[in-house]
Amino acid sequence: MARIGKIARLPREIRTEINRRISNGQRGRILLGWLNALPEVRSIIESEFDGREVSDQNLYEWKQGGYAEWITHQQALDRASELAANATELTEVAPGRMSDHLATILISHYTAELAAWDGADPDTFQRKLRALRLLSHEVVELRRGDHEATRLDLERIRLERDRDKTDEDAATYFARWIEYPKILDCIRDPDATPESRREQIRDLLCPSSRQTHPNPMAP
Repeated sequence: MARIGKIARLPREIRTEINRRISNGQRGRILLGWLNALPEVRSIIESEFDGREVSDQNLYEWKQGGYAEWITHQQALDRASELAANATELTEVAPGRMSDHLATILISHYTAELAAWDGADPDTFQRKLRALRLLSHEVVELRRGDHEATRLDLERIRLERDRDKTDEDAATYFARWIEYPKILDCIRDPDATPESRREQIRDLLCPSSRQTHPNPMAP
């Protein structure tokens, strides 16, 4: 939701600095003194609010709205950073796909809940299990995607290996062919045109296309 108060109309960098000062516990009187003295703030106050400075009431309203949203956003960023750091540490300690690590963690949570339940408060216990089941579905999808990526990687490696093997076989076969006099003479013939040279080589390499079936490897 867009905000229309005095502080909400200030530039982003100023609003961020206000939030930081509030978070650090700066008193309202000091904060307002700093804020109302800024040239950018003076200009907006004069042009949009008839010169009325940012007041205690404006600051209070901002704390309930814009500042509260900023705090929530900062907490989300902190959680994301912590998860990223944990993921990095987990990968370093136990290399592998993250979805496999998540599955292991999820299983440990299941085990802990089942071991700790003493039969009391079944509703709460069922809610916890439902939450774990929802997470299980997400982890299963992640693992399915990882396994498909692994399959594609293996298929790519196989195709590259087959291509390299085919190229190697072709080079070896060609090197063996040109050792025979008839093929070598055909390649070296200065009077042969490209078309006649291709036709002669085809006839030598594919004798089944001719009626007499000569042996191209014969001297």
